[in-house]
Amino acid sequence: MPNRYFIMLSMTLLLLGCEQRPVESMLERYSNRVANSLDSDAQLDLNISLDLPLYPRRRERIRSVTDLRQGLLDVLKLRHCQLIPLVAKRNSSLGKVMPPSRQLVYEIQFLSRLNNCRQTLRQSQADEELTQQLDEIYRIKKESFEASLWNGIFTSEAIERNFSHSEAALPLEGDGGFSQTRQALEAFNRIAALNNIIHNQTRWDEPNNLDQLEPHYQALSTLRYGSRWLRSIYLMTYTLNHTASVIEQRLQQRPLCYNQQATPKALIVKNVFNKYYAGELQPYMAKIDRDGREWLRLNQQLLANFNYIPATMLQYQALMLTMNSPFWQHYTQARDRHTQAWQRLLKQCNLMPNGGQSG
Repeated sequence: MPNRYFIMLSMTLLLLGCEQRPVESMLERYSNRVANSLDSDAQLDLNISLDLPLYPRRRERIRSVTDLRQGLLDVLKLRHCQLIPLVAKRNSSLGKVMPPSRQLVYEIQFLSRLNNCRQTLRQSQADEELTQQLDEIYRIKKESFEASLWNGIFTSEAIERNFSHSEAALPLEGDGGFSQTRQALEAFNRIAALNNIIHNQTRWDEPNNLDQLEPHYQALSTLRYGSRWLRSIYLMTYTLNHTASVIEQRLQQRPLCYNQQATPKALIVKNVFNKYYAGELQPYMAKIDRDGREWLRLNQQLLANFNYIPATMLQYQALMLTMNSPFWQHYTQARDRHTQAWQRLLKQCNLMPNGGQSG
């Protein structure tokens, strides 16, 4: 008997876990309450897949980089610049399978130390042949640095996971990992700014806290805020359009009120507006709208650090990652349509809140 009870309890908890879809439930509850109050049978069902462009595949995002590792070992046998340990580590069995995050740190450290060394050798008038060799290596590595920088950020699994279609929507409460995601994107923007600095300044310093870059990758990989935000906006857009259609159809059929006199039916509709829209949907929409704008801005800023962006990424950026993108415009259009539908309905019954603003 105890075993049977335990099995039944486990199955119940498992089923409850599978049924947890709080955002979809909130949106469906709101829209379906509106439909019921307006005598509509147009029920919302958010068991839908995301009809969105896919993030470009890794092979479409990666950029080719000039590899000078073996040649550098030959050139630097004189042990100048303290680069031998760094290059040897890169050429080790583990170094050859470094993740993009560690490869990026290596490229920055190598280029920074190489530049400092060549500047020092030039000032001390040391071996001219070695100085020329270092200058040539620096030139080649500087020219390929943008590609290394791009690969270190945009071929990482952490970034990719922030654009998948497999994550749940952002939670109703809390920031859903937005704060840590913003910190990570700000850190990547600071690193990406090196692309301009290295090409325009003779002397530059290795950024501080390079060893703290890995936790930012981990935050993006674990929290996957971007993926969850994409689903939230998609579901919100779908819900707003569906609900606006319900209201518009009722307005086309017959008035809810005559001579701006609120009826008992109209008061029920207003109660639904206050309880389910103002009380539940609007706070959630305000959060994903506000935080999403910042997330889009940081992604745009990150891409703006690069002079060359693979074609597939340019296309994805245009479709998804700007305020003028179809993805964001579809959301704002749905939001405005939904607002206008409510305004028409409530004005008809003289029930507009706050002197005429329904949000």
